[in-house]
Amino acid sequence: MVSSMTGYGFYSTDKKNYSIEIETKALNSKFFDFNLKSNHEISGIENEIRKFVKGSVLVGHNIDYFDLKFLNHYLDQPLNNKTIDTVLLSRAKLGDKIRNHKLITIAEYFNVSIPTHSAKDDVITTFEIYKKLSSIQ
Repeated sequence: MVSSMTGYGFYSTDKKNYSIEIETKALNSKFFDFNLKSNHEISGIENEIRKFVKGSVLVGHNIDYFDLKFLNHYLDQPLNNKTIDTVLLSRAKLGDKIRNHKLITIAEYFNVSIPTHSAKDDVITTFEIYKKLSSIQ
């Protein structure tokens, strides 16, 4: 379990029928702020989200303790997909070979794309890290 996390995240998208802006801020385990702005309720796209992830294994960095909790908070019914958390995978495979298991630290260790805190870039970095960690016996 993560005992301390400081971070900031922002994502926005404009589609034909809706727009969404999401902003999160966290300071260790003492402060968490979440803002969601949309011209529609998330329930309006809930079926699209479910269809998109149906039958998929969800891979993410800290997915079990952040991303999935966030999504499930706003969905009518929680997602029950299997997950692979690259934080846990990194701790198991790299242990104390690195100073911490933050996304940027692991990306630097493997010399892959450095995360920029944009959704697309962080997904690419997480996937590259996942492939590297999965190849370690």
